[in-house]
Amino acid sequence: QAITTGGVTYREQPWHKECFVCTACKKQLSGQRFTSRDEFAYCLSCFCNLYAKKCAGCTNPISGLRGTKYISFEERQWHNDCFNCKKCSLSLVGRGFLTERDDILCPECGKDI
Repeated sequence: QAITTGGVTYREQPWHKECFVCTACKKQLSGQRFTSRDEFAYCLSCFCNLYAKKCAGCTNPISGLRGTKYISFEERQWHNDCFNCKKCSLSLVGRGFLTERDDILCPECGKDI
């Protein structure tokens, strides 16, 4: 159909506003923040759930959007707020730490391993 009003241009293609939707959830993207992968458009929520790395602490997606900071170590990632000693919950951001299997520990809690 011809686009007479309220059209959206995405990748140099015209879309009806109501047809420009998230590939996953079908929510309308016109006027919303969105991103794409392999030329498919996604709302930020679906993109994070489908493609973002998961935090080893809380298992929620790490989006990296809006300057979100995270820690990466040996193929695992944590939100800054989740990078804590498994035993005493001390924040380990910017500090030394030890690992015991999948756990991260502060030097004090890890001194006996």
